[in-house]
Amino acid sequence: MNPPEHDIEDRTPIWDCMQDLYMDTDVTLSYDFIAQRCAESKYNIDELENILFNEVLPALRFNMFILPAPEWAGFQSDWLVKRVLAHHRFGKRKPWILRRYTQNHWTPIRQKIQETRQNTTQPVS
Repeated sequence: MNPPEHDIEDRTPIWDCMQDLYMDTDVTLSYDFIAQRCAESKYNIDELENILFNEVLPALRFNMFILPAPEWAGFQSDWLVKRVLAHHRFGKRKPWILRRYTQNHWTPIRQKIQETRQNTTQPVS
């Protein structure tokens, strides 16, 4: 997988949907949307996990520590791209801060992505 700087166009929709996990909302309501967008992407499940943990999480975790959260409806795409590019941890270990929180949401989303991909690759009888 290319570093984010070399794959901005394909990564931006993934960053955009995954940002929902770091908004001051009931993020479980976004699971289906995130899973669908990720399932439609070119990335395999491990690449998607790395994008979440090493690009989106480092860029947006600040939004979880300020109460009330400064943003709850989602960041503008241009701002989000600049933020991810400035804070990503591509090629590094998963960050510790909010790792459990992120994993707790990633597990059901991952399952939905896999189910969506299986359902779209099987012929309809």
